[in-house]
Amino acid sequence: MRGVLSRCPMETLASMPSRENTPDALPDDLRPAPRVASWRGYARGPRPALTLGLVGLGALLLFTHLRSVDWAAMRDVVAHMPRASLFMAGLLSAASYAVYCSFDLLARRTTGHPIDRTRVLAIGFVGHACALSLGPAGAGVRLRLYAHHGLPMHLNAALWLFNVATNWIGFAALAGAALATRWIALPAAWNAPGAPLQAVGFALLGAVAFYLVACRVARNRALVVRGVHFRLPPVAVALLQCVLSAVNWLLLGAVVHALMPGHVPYETVLLALMASALALAVVDVPAGLGVMETVFVGMLAPVAAPHDVLGALVAYRAIYFVGPLLLAAGVYAALEWDALAARRGARRGDGRAPVTARPAPGARSRRRAPGEPPPTSRRPP
Repeated sequence: MRGVLSRCPMETLASMPSRENTPDALPDDLRPAPRVASWRGYARGPRPALTLGLVGLGALLLFTHLRSVDWAAMRDVVAHMPRASLFMAGLLSAASYAVYCSFDLLARRTTGHPIDRTRVLAIGFVGHACALSLGPAGAGVRLRLYAHHGLPMHLNAALWLFNVATNWIGFAALAGAALATRWIALPAAWNAPGAPLQAVGFALLGAVAFYLVACRVARNRALVVRGVHFRLPPVAVALLQCVLSAVNWLLLGAVVHALMPGHVPYETVLLALMASALALAVVDVPAGLGVMETVFVGMLAPVAAPHDVLGALVAYRAIYFVGPLLLAAGVYAALEWDALAARRGARRGDGRAPVTARPAPGARSRRRAPGEPPPTSRRPP
């Protein structure tokens, strides 16, 4: 099961420019001038205007909904949340994090990078917790940890791309199946026809099927970007991507549903969650503040009062966002200390191997020649 990147990193490194051909090896008067970063390019194109417009619309809708919220009732909802609901939401949150961290294990199996499973799970947990609460800055935490544990940047980028693709492939599969079978539908008060939504569901399923066929047919073809070969994963890995991601989305819906009033249907909560995820894909607000509340209050208005919905979302943020983020801070410090200690040990030559100096899956150790003495390691003085 190999994909995403070429299994032989030495071929990739060999195709990259050598030290003699880089600008650093040229004389000072021949080196190109360094490029200065400019923010002017960000203001070009329709996306900034669309982002600002959606942020303004979301703020207006949120302000409109918040004006009608009974704040005393919302505080009462949070204060009197049943312990059984909180405990169930905590268990489902732990299961969701475990499934999401398995994305990194699947990426490790696919690319064959040598970081051990324990560190992969820890990095996946820290990266997911930070990405949820910090938005785009959270992705930098994942990239930093993998880089400090010895992964080259091209492989680091491939792991990030694999995780993002896995998350949205499962989203498309679950949303397509739910809409095509009319398991979930827009609130009846909206008077929205079901046929267009069913067509959207079939289109999403068609996109997922196209991805699976491409993984089956075009697996041996590579997309070369700056000397790095990107390949589609095997079809078995693609199927695991769909299943794991769909399970994670179902668990996320179950977490929010466990905190909602008992009369709120699960499929309505899942629809609101997936709609808020689409909104956050366009307007990436850290922790989804304001965006998620606007979508949930609007879509659950026919079945739940605004103070019940907001109270449940406050508890959801505390359980799924704040708690794991505090735990991730300690895990992050431990990972950084571990990588730093390994690098110092490698520089001193005291026999401690770097954290990535482990055989990849299926690798074999070299057999000593006859009469060759066994290797010895230096001990620190």
